[in-house]
Amino acid sequence: MADSVELLLDPPSELVLLEDWAVLEAAGLPNQSRHLSFSNSPHVTLAAAGRIDDRYDARLADAARGGPTELAAAGFLVFPTRRRYVLARQVIGSDALTGLHRRIWAALEGVDDPAPTTVPGAWTPHITLGHGLTADQLATAIGLLRDRAAERLGAGAVRRWDAHEKRLILLGGDEEVPAAASGDVGAQ
Repeated sequence: MADSVELLLDPPSELVLLEDWAVLEAAGLPNQSRHLSFSNSPHVTLAAAGRIDDRYDARLADAARGGPTELAAAGFLVFPTRRRYVLARQVIGSDALTGLHRRIWAALEGVDDPAPTTVPGAWTPHITLGHGLTADQLATAIGLLRDRAAERLGAGAVRRWDAHEKRLILLGGDEEVPAAASGDVGAQ
């Protein structure tokens, strides 16, 4: 169970990804809509580690300022797992996005047990569409989604997911997020 720091999408862009999930669901394919946690929403994971607690929040909030306002998607990525696959939309690492990523990791200096696929130099920005697809399901999913354009996506706020406490903490980074909104966004 890992904690994470995530870049959300603006509402119109989130809708595009939710529609992708719905297309996969309508075809009976594994997709992120089946993840029923209140924390589930389309996002780009910027960092993950065994424990990212509230002692990092002030530095993370500072790091989130000046993040990207727009993201560019460029097709699909496939990540292999044990006999199955993860399907994701690739997000281009623009200067603004990679700058945000570097600042987030600078704010997390000294964090224990970082997820190796999220650290600078090994990170591949993406938005997950579905986990646990077989090769045949993967081919079907790509066939269903390949004509759904998602080249330009708007970035939203940055949040921290506390997997241990089951809490979302809004860190900012979105001009529409009022300063008073920083804090718990929904604990269950």
